[in-house]
Amino acid sequence: MESVREPRSRSVEMLCKGKRYAFSKVYIDFGDRSIVRDLLLHPGAVVIIPLLNREEIIMLRQYRPGPSKWIIELPAGTLEGGETPIDTARRELLEETGYRAGAMRELFRMYSSPGVSTEILYVFLAEDLSYEGSSHQEDEMIEVIRIELGKAIEMIRRGEIEDSKTIASLLYYVVFVREGAGDLGTRTSGTP
Repeated sequence: MESVREPRSRSVEMLCKGKRYAFSKVYIDFGDRSIVRDLLLHPGAVVIIPLLNREEIIMLRQYRPGPSKWIIELPAGTLEGGETPIDTARRELLEETGYRAGAMRELFRMYSSPGVSTEILYVFLAEDLSYEGSSHQEDEMIEVIRIELGKAIEMIRRGEIEDSKTIASLLYYVVFVREGAGDLGTRTSGTP
């Protein structure tokens, strides 16, 4: 049986830095080969499923420059220096929707695009919501919407919700949390 070769990152060459992210070239030794990959260095982000009640959630209609269009998605945001994922989730929920959560728990973690980015997404369930007023950042183009969970799932099926973090988060919630699979894979701590 052939032994498994472990890749080893030899070096990282910084190519450019933006406002929040950096783009680099990574050199990896893999057996007798040297492989070069482009890599987006990302601090991580959160996704929040804000439950108004068992049947209704808060979502956003937000203009996104990547696809150059408005998309329907869950509230989300990038970790800032010194923040824990749960701190970021609380901040982003309030900033983007105007709601504060009385209870918040981490459901699961996922890599958004592991072939090209270091970004890890921490998915949170926010409950016991109270409205305090929103304070969108100046560069955000957001409309807050209330939507029935069943309608959101149907919108995923019809291809009307195209955002991968939203699709994965809502389907995970429906399959593993809401429909009685209990706390499979859940974490109650806000720290990684």
